Amino acid sequence: MNPRKETRLSITTFLVLVLGALVLGGFYRLPHLDRRPMHTDEAVLGMKLADYWQSGHFDYDPKDYHGPGLHQVSKLWGMAAGWGDSATWTESDLRVVAALCGMALLLLTLLFADALGRAGTALAMTLAAVSPMMVFYSRYFIMEMLLAMLVALSLGSFWRFSQGGTRLWLVLGGCALGMQHATKETFILNAGAAFCGWVAARVLVGGFSPRQNGGLQLGPAKSSTRPASPWLWTAVPAVFVSVAAFSSWFQDWTAVRESVTCYLDYLERGKGSGHQKPWHYYLTLIFWRKDTLVWSEAMIGGLALVGMLHAFFGDHQRKAARQAFLVFLTVYTLALLTVYSLISYKTPWSILCAQHALILLAGAGGGAIWAALPNVMLRGLFHLIVATGLYHLCSQTMRLTGTHANPQLEYSADPRNPYVYSHPPKSLFKLLDLVRSHIGGKTDTTRVQVIQKDSGWPLPWYWRAWPLTGWHTAPPDSLDADVIVVEADFYDAVKEKIHAEDYIERSPFGLRPGVIVSVFLRKTPLAESAAGTPALPAPGEPLTPGAGGATLTPAGTLSTPPVFSPELPPLPGMPRP
Repeated sequence: MNPRKETRLSITTFLVLVLGALVLGGFYRLPHLDRRPMHTDEAVLGMKLADYWQSGHFDYDPKDYHGPGLHQVSKLWGMAAGWGDSATWTESDLRVVAALCGMALLLLTLLFADALGRAGTALAMTLAAVSPMMVFYSRYFIMEMLLAMLVALSLGSFWRFSQGGTRLWLVLGGCALGMQHATKETFILNAGAAFCGWVAARVLVGGFSPRQNGGLQLGPAKSSTRPASPWLWTAVPAVFVSVAAFSSWFQDWTAVRESVTCYLDYLERGKGSGHQKPWHYYLTLIFWRKDTLVWSEAMIGGLALVGMLHAFFGDHQRKAARQAFLVFLTVYTLALLTVYSLISYKTPWSILCAQHALILLAGAGGGAIWAALPNVMLRGLFHLIVATGLYHLCSQTMRLTGTHANPQLEYSADPRNPYVYSHPPKSLFKLLDLVRSHIGGKTDTTRVQVIQKDSGWPLPWYWRAWPLTGWHTAPPDSLDADVIVVEADFYDAVKEKIHAEDYIERSPFGLRPGVIVSVFLRKTPLAESAAGTPALPAPGEPLTPGAGGATLTPAGTLSTPPVFSPELPPLPGMPRP
């Protein structure tokens, strides 16, 4: 596309659009964070955070957990926000950390403003603000949104340095790179894809330094380049931050070693581990997925394709640095999507970084179209098309977040939502309310037993402060609690062991897709007569009683890790079978 001359938004219009994107982003990310039950991964990470909050030491498990980055960031935010005892934390407390990372990701788009142009930057920020995928996982207490923010920060810092910034940008980018490693080990895929993009930009355009005689070319740039030694300013802070994070400030060197050797386990996990999906799975998430409703971010994907073409064939008006960045971003995005598509193990949140890169390219593509249109009428038509696409994205986002005016169009925990993955249904709230109403606030003296193959996750999060709660992976010999929650597979065995006439049965309740539980409520709670004396199974039985607060003390062993989330063992700190 060859615009007659470079056309730019006025600074006033640009600032208005940026402010509008931030308002939209906050509207969709911050309110009503407690409307969806905790996913198992969220619940386990919440328990890990509680343990880290109390002990000050992160116990790194290279096989089942990720690094300490999310927990360290959450602790800093929690201290600033005045979080109290972990027993009082809510879903909103935890999820606001991800929401703030999502808001920061919007702001980081401004680091690329000279590469995308004002129109492209404003469009990219707006698309990121309303993208269903970006919004949904900005309301999800897992590592991915923090990782996406750190990746954007490192890329933006390196871009700013290449455009004449000081070496402090390299330090900042290096710190962000080290924190990526401390957040999630899969950052290495982003680093590899970024290296591919850098090589392509160097070979085809000649580098990122600002030059006046640019253009697509083969071979190195003729102009002088900045020396390579400043990149040590990236490596040193990156290593320092990563080591400091994993070692709990240089106290646990085993964790540092395991943060490197863990990649042998990830090679095995990449084969699927129960999460195998076809190679085109991620493309369906972006372009088209129909389940009752059509779920699509095709406008982002389509504009991103335009941005990729613009990177190679557009007239960049002798601004080689801009073209180098767009070539880099194109190759980086394609490499990242290709790698994730070829890996058998697939979860919908894994491509958030690639989705964000697509959004940046979509901004560049939309900006190129806008600049190429020759008159006001065609630009008005383009604005109408974009507005229609944004309306469709917003409509989906409202359904996914539970903010839709019609409650029947609420899909925040519905399996028809393409971003919901092995998630507890909202009916879980009915189970929680039923038990809470039955015990009447006597959490310290009420005995609860949960019999479920995977220890009842996410219930351990919700009942983490109930000290007389037992978590069984098979029916124990003794069953006489005030509240008994039992999986359908164990229903008959449990029914034979209890005095059914002493209990009120309520069922069914969905714990996760395919996992149905029943609840038995003692008509006269033993807590009133037993004065809190627990009648828990003897040592050696498969039970893990709560130890008060948010700390779980192991007793016995668990059979196998849960099949729904092989990254996470059933209980934090439990010994492996």
